[in-house]
Amino acid sequence: MFNKSEQKRLAYQMLVFDEVLKQGSFTEAAHSLGHTKSAISQYVSQLERALGVRLLNRSTRTLNLTPTGQLVAKRSEQLLELLTVTLDEIQESAIAPAGRIAITAPHAFEASLVTPIITELCDEYPKLTPELTFTDERLDILKHQLDLAISVGPQKDSSYHAILIGELESVLVASPKYLAKHTGINEQNLSLQNLIMLPWQHNFSLTKNDNNAITFSSLKYLKMNTSTSAINSAITGAGICLIPSVFIKSELQSGALQRVLPDYLGEPRNVYAVHSYQQQLPLVLRLFINKLKAKFLQEQ
Repeated sequence: MFNKSEQKRLAYQMLVFDEVLKQGSFTEAAHSLGHTKSAISQYVSQLERALGVRLLNRSTRTLNLTPTGQLVAKRSEQLLELLTVTLDEIQESAIAPAGRIAITAPHAFEASLVTPIITELCDEYPKLTPELTFTDERLDILKHQLDLAISVGPQKDSSYHAILIGELESVLVASPKYLAKHTGINEQNLSLQNLIMLPWQHNFSLTKNDNNAITFSSLKYLKMNTSTSAINSAITGAGICLIPSVFIKSELQSGALQRVLPDYLGEPRNVYAVHSYQQQLPLVLRLFINKLKAKFLQEQ
């Protein structure tokens, strides 16, 4: 029995042996592989010693295969064919991505960001099979067999790699219904308003375009666990929420939501694409990230 290290050496020796047969001489095989003639001869001799058999009957002008040599020659050719097919498949995969791509992202990223990008990629590469998980929980990449996780805010797990996608710029919004009932909202009476709060929001911190900052909270608040539910609650008139503008672009355009104190913005929050790959990311993930970055800039 051969151990793994010996098997690896045997594999290359068999490939050298195959090249010797194809070229018809040690000299030509040396030229083809970029080795010296003596190195080629040593590889073949090492293969014979490892197998314990003679593979070639050598003469000054010809190479004659022994019966065992014919078997090894056949297997060596098959090994090269397998390697060639594997390399072709890898190259084809890099050029035309195919197969499973598993991504998780917060609910709010679904409609305006992630799903449109995945649709574009599937149109470009029909052999892709996306698996999308939308949740505001941070799923472990390895445990859930994910390729990529879109995550907002500071990243706690340093064992993963985080690529900065962009910043979420948050704005105060409310529905026309709420604003009709609560007129004259200003910096002084914000703490008297009904606030719709998300888990990471213990209070609202706002900065004006002249760098004037205010922080406030309210005893009247509705706690929601996702940005999507906070947006829906604001539309029904439940209160004021501080939400990333990229998630409510259509609601602002339609008038379902309106800006409150439009000169103020919330604290920006970074968005990351998190992965566990140690080497270069697969092409399809690089394409997704680049499209997400572009979409982010476009939607701001």
